[in-house]
Amino acid sequence: MFVKPDNWNELTPLERRKLRLDHWQSKEVEFVSPEAEAAYNKRITRIRQAFDIEPSDRIVANMGMMEYALRRKGITGKDILYNPEKLHDPVMEFNLEFEPDVMVMAFGYPGPAMDELGFATYRWAGNELPDSQTIQTVEGEYMTADEYKEFTADPTGFFIHKYIPRMFTELAGFSMLPNFPQIGESIDVATLALPFSFPPVRSAFEKLLKAGEQVAHNFQVTGKTGPMLQANGFTGMPGGPFCKAPFDFLGDTLRGTKGILTDMYRNPDDLLAACEAYVPVLTRPIIESCDRMGFPCVTFPLHKGADGFMSQEQFEKFYWPTFKQVLMAFYEEGLTNSLFVEGSYDSRLEILARDMPEKSCYTWFDQTDMKKVKDVLGGHFIVGGNVPPSLMSTGTVEDVEEYCGGLVDLFSDQPGYIMTFGCGFEWTTDEKVIAFRDSVRK
Repeated sequence: MFVKPDNWNELTPLERRKLRLDHWQSKEVEFVSPEAEAAYNKRITRIRQAFDIEPSDRIVANMGMMEYALRRKGITGKDILYNPEKLHDPVMEFNLEFEPDVMVMAFGYPGPAMDELGFATYRWAGNELPDSQTIQTVEGEYMTADEYKEFTADPTGFFIHKYIPRMFTELAGFSMLPNFPQIGESIDVATLALPFSFPPVRSAFEKLLKAGEQVAHNFQVTGKTGPMLQANGFTGMPGGPFCKAPFDFLGDTLRGTKGILTDMYRNPDDLLAACEAYVPVLTRPIIESCDRMGFPCVTFPLHKGADGFMSQEQFEKFYWPTFKQVLMAFYEEGLTNSLFVEGSYDSRLEILARDMPEKSCYTWFDQTDMKKVKDVLGGHFIVGGNVPPSLMSTGTVEDVEEYCGGLVDLFSDQPGYIMTFGCGFEWTTDEKVIAFRDSVRK
């Protein structure tokens, strides 16, 4: 838990940021050997120097959450969902063998809980996908255009009564729950309690309790890997809970891609109002979570603001204003915004540099021109990217060496750069992993 000092309200955002990163860096670890402790301190110091945009002995190479660490040992997509006990050994072996700058972890999806709740917006191995696959989203309009005003008036109420029952088929009973803000008088005790006697409501909560036990078991099994890696000298990146730009929250799931695209033309005022309404829903709970768990960052996967999805004028009208509000709310609390910039952001870089303060963001790029990234954001943000996953999958070792070497040369005189992949991938070779790792060590 991160405990704010008494003078918290007198501190600047950067002073608050330093305290949060200090807390992350000072975590107590029981090491297996003095050598492991020395390796851990060297790794975490190098990462911290990158986050402070300070000179270091060399660039950090972050392999991220690599599914390849599992696939190379025969772990299937279905295993990743239903057999969390199979994930530990391959991950430990990969880290001990390749000694990465940043520990490589694997995420085990909670397949049994997804089955239990009737997760309708995805398909996965063991549920309509082959065992070799992992997970795939299902596009749809889970909020209709004429429900915008209802959502804007009460986003939480809409999620409880409308979206959750549509997203999880086994939670249909949520549509019968009371309207909690209206509970106030003695007679409202009946209004509050009666729905919990309805069979669909009781069934929904029974399903949630069972799913909660399944997720807790998953965490119990997989949760031992991180501490064991730390004990052996490995450390992760500064992390934190996931968030999204308000436009992405609406477009990725509630309205879907087709819906949100047409809304920019047919329902622009409703779309803007909904984005505004979602800002406080996102920010306050995530700040509280970071305080409670000691996280120094908030992680954003960015989707629909990329080049080619919308014009610059549309970006500045529909996407950026409320996204900026969310980013600034976290920055002012001393949290670093970790932005996974999917696609290309070539045309958006000047806006980020213009409107966001120094060290407010770690921007991890997928397909953006890294020369332009350095020119526009270098020294202002921590930046990362953008080794193509296609290169790791289908390129040669020499291709990987050449591409990574070019990034090392480009950022050799600019602190605050972290070399990482443009996005995740399943298949490569050990030789290309070594080429990626060693490119920053030569």
